[in-house]
Amino acid sequence: DRMILFLKDWKKYPTAIIDYNTTNKSFLRYAGLLKAMGVKNHAFPLALINPNLAGVNPHDPTISLEEMTAVVAEAKQNPWYIFREIIKIPASSGTQPVPLEANRGNISLFWLFFNHITGLLIQPRQTGKSVSVDSLMISLINILCVKTNVHLFTKDDGLRSKNIQRLKDLQEELPYYLNLKTKQDANNTERITVNRLGNNYVTSVPQSSEKAARNVGRGY
Repeated sequence: DRMILFLKDWKKYPTAIIDYNTTNKSFLRYAGLLKAMGVKNHAFPLALINPNLAGVNPHDPTISLEEMTAVVAEAKQNPWYIFREIIKIPASSGTQPVPLEANRGNISLFWLFFNHITGLLIQPRQTGKSVSVDSLMISLINILCVKTNVHLFTKDDGLRSKNIQRLKDLQEELPYYLNLKTKQDANNTERITVNRLGNNYVTSVPQSSEKAARNVGRGY
């Protein structure tokens, strides 16, 4: 109820605009692709509820308190803004993080998730499948959710550690006023907490017996 998913949802937000001037050109290309395919509901990834944020860089070190407040308010009700403007992916080479690149895989993943539809994401290797899921998880536990548990089941301890590290790296790229991690939060290879929001990201791996496996995730 709190974001633009369908064409009719624009009516819920009379101030909302299509941010054609976003610096994340991949979102412009994706919306253009939908439009070229004849999809009427093609502009939702470019939704900006507060038009005063057009041209504002959430990562600008000189951002004003008023702009910070507006960014937080926008992010709380508009996940497209988070994915388009806030999420930064640590660079695989060099030092500068890069924006999340919109594609048919991750935008469909996000759209299905926020419509409460179970989806199966299949993409070729090295095309950003993990980055997409990680970006969604970081958005949930750091910005969108309160008093929420997210549970990851993965193949082995090595993959679990890599997943946790990727999330930590993404978390560090958030603007400082959206990174609510403190020294009291978990700092290990099995769990991430954001205590200020009451959120937990916990992980599990296969067990050595059927009995032990049945207890994995118990209580969730």
